[in-house]
Amino acid sequence: MRSVLTFGLVVMVALVFAGCAQPPEEELKAAEEALAKAQSAGADVYATEVYRSAKNTLDDAKSKVEKNDYEAAKSSAIRAKELADQARSQAETNKAKTRDEAQAVINSTAGGLADIRSSLNNAPQGKGADEDLDQLRSDLGQAEASIGDARSNLSSGKFKEALASARLAESKLGQVQGSVQTAMQKIEDWKEKNKVWFLR
Repeated sequence: MRSVLTFGLVVMVALVFAGCAQPPEEELKAAEEALAKAQSAGADVYATEVYRSAKNTLDDAKSKVEKNDYEAAKSSAIRAKELADQARSQAETNKAKTRDEAQAVINSTAGGLADIRSSLNNAPQGKGADEDLDQLRSDLGQAEASIGDARSNLSSGKFKEALASARLAESKLGQVQGSVQTAMQKIEDWKEKNKVWFLR
């Protein structure tokens, strides 16, 4: 009789606990709010891996809720919030770093572009390098357009895009600088070749 009563009591306690088990709504809500804040901070762009991990962990928590595995769901939701907070912090750091880097590249490249533009404007025409100079002016125009895009993106808060445009302009500037030297040498060679005989 006692064993029957004991078994009945154990079953009753188990049913009570089972009836009390509830989805971890508070933890899920906290994780969702943290993930939303992380996205607002640009974590999906500037802390991609951690943000994705937080999102996947939250999805896992919701999946466990559907399977009534509430304890595991709670653990996943708590972990998702931790990852989302980490993603937001990382995004803020990376965003500022990218902004500063983009601004530095824009500043240094813009100065170089101005110098090259001045050199091309002062280059003599009809001295054996006209086609080269025309191409260089076209390439320089592309670099200047990229710098314009970089500045626009920087002003709009699109720092990653700003850095990419600035790097493109920087690369084009390097190519143009090398080609300018070649064009100027052609001009000097033409001048030497076409000197009047008594000046040679």
